[in-house]
Amino acid sequence: MSRDVETARVLGQVKRRKTTPERREVFDLLKDVGLALTAMLGKRCEVVLHDTTDLEHSIVWLDGDVTGRDVGGTMTDYGLQRLQKGETHPVFNYTTYTETGKTLKSCSIWLRDSEGEIYGAFCINLDVTAIEYLQNLVRDLAPDTSRADVGETHTQTLQELLDTMIAECEYQIGAVAEDMTKDERIQMVRMLDDRGAFQVRNSVAYVAGRAGVTRKTIYNDLSEISQSRADSESQ
Repeated sequence: MSRDVETARVLGQVKRRKTTPERREVFDLLKDVGLALTAMLGKRCEVVLHDTTDLEHSIVWLDGDVTGRDVGGTMTDYGLQRLQKGETHPVFNYTTYTETGKTLKSCSIWLRDSEGEIYGAFCINLDVTAIEYLQNLVRDLAPDTSRADVGETHTQTLQELLDTMIAECEYQIGAVAEDMTKDERIQMVRMLDDRGAFQVRNSVAYVAGRAGVTRKTIYNDLSEISQSRADSESQ
């Protein structure tokens, strides 16, 4: 199966609003697992349950306070990016960083029902900032060469998430969104699309506002980007 076909299949799954006894039972079980983990690992551990039928408010349960988020918060940019690319395999023990400077070891597992449809995600974040500090002190004796760093943004709202994404685009492009040329704006839209920003409802309107253009303009940009990708793949 091609990546584009797999991506379309995954995105089609997560957009279906469907609550079943099977899914509720898994959520309830994972809440107990989450409570066990936070009880064992203490205040440096956070467990998050996402319902992917509403990506803007995907956090339906959370225990621990590592990333500063609450129930009703949005999925991270890394999670959106993986959905966008159809990468739905579990990811274990990857490293991310919070906006407050914490270093986290994280795990993410997508949840599928008996029909194979994705409906949620089970995520664990462990604050290892103190451990990393000690590692740095003894790195000459015990170097850590296996860590895989992942850029991930932990925000509470969609606006905060998009603001962070746009700021990173502005930095890389070298221009403020509202002052960008058409080519620069399309480059920004392509970068945001690659990171899954436009999977979330209302994101097009917000990006359009930040860029000082209409929603139709952003949709046209996305259409042009999609056509460009299709032309590249057919060559």
